[in-house]
Amino acid sequence: MVIPDVHVPYQDDMSLHALEKYMADNVFDEVIYIGDLLDFGQVSKFNQGSPKEESHKLSDDYKIAGKILDRHISIIKKNNKKAKFTLLEGNHEERIERWIAKNPQVEDMIEVSVGLKLGERKVNWVRSWSKGELYKIGKAYFSHGLYTNQYHAQKMVNNFGVNIYYGHTHDHQSFSKILKGKDKTVEGMSLGCICDEQSYMQGRPNNWQQGFGVFNFDKDTGFYNMSFVKIFNHSFISPEGKFYK
Repeated sequence: MVIPDVHVPYQDDMSLHALEKYMADNVFDEVIYIGDLLDFGQVSKFNQGSPKEESHKLSDDYKIAGKILDRHISIIKKNNKKAKFTLLEGNHEERIERWIAKNPQVEDMIEVSVGLKLGERKVNWVRSWSKGELYKIGKAYFSHGLYTNQYHAQKMVNNFGVNIYYGHTHDHQSFSKILKGKDKTVEGMSLGCICDEQSYMQGRPNNWQQGFGVFNFDKDTGFYNMSFVKIFNHSFISPEGKFYK
């Protein structure tokens, strides 16, 4: 299962609840959070001088995100004790790194790996945004994403040249390209988000789409099939045809 931008404390709890019901009904080998699990608006340069945002405690956000991780770990491991968990760094998590660079006195105290106790929870940490690291399973690569232009899926495919799945844009978009000389098709897809509209949107129209990805891999060849599951009104129909709300 691949879960896109949750943006704690702006997570959509009702959609997460439906997602967790689906988790409990199925067996997964791994859960990948592809970045922006946390929003970190209180350290954003866009919120400087905003008492409402700056006074919001980092520790509170870490507690919320930690509880989400603990719920997911508990649910998934009931069906598969060997299941793995991976968190990619998004541009919002990288806000903390930039803030620490300006305030080095708190180094080793508030990083994501520390605040979320990733070592204790045995969650793999991939520096997708700050170091450009990709996470690979079989023939699929996972990134937080880079681009926000109109045709970002096409740009991801053209620039990376691999099957690549990402978040960042909060919408759902796909692009495939047949490489005849190499006899293969590559695909890029953004997987939406699982967050509520945030205050900076100010009610303006947007193309955000809640959803998540489900992947099935052939262990021998690395080939796979994937489903993008759209969430509407906190509910969805799973790839298996069951309704969740």
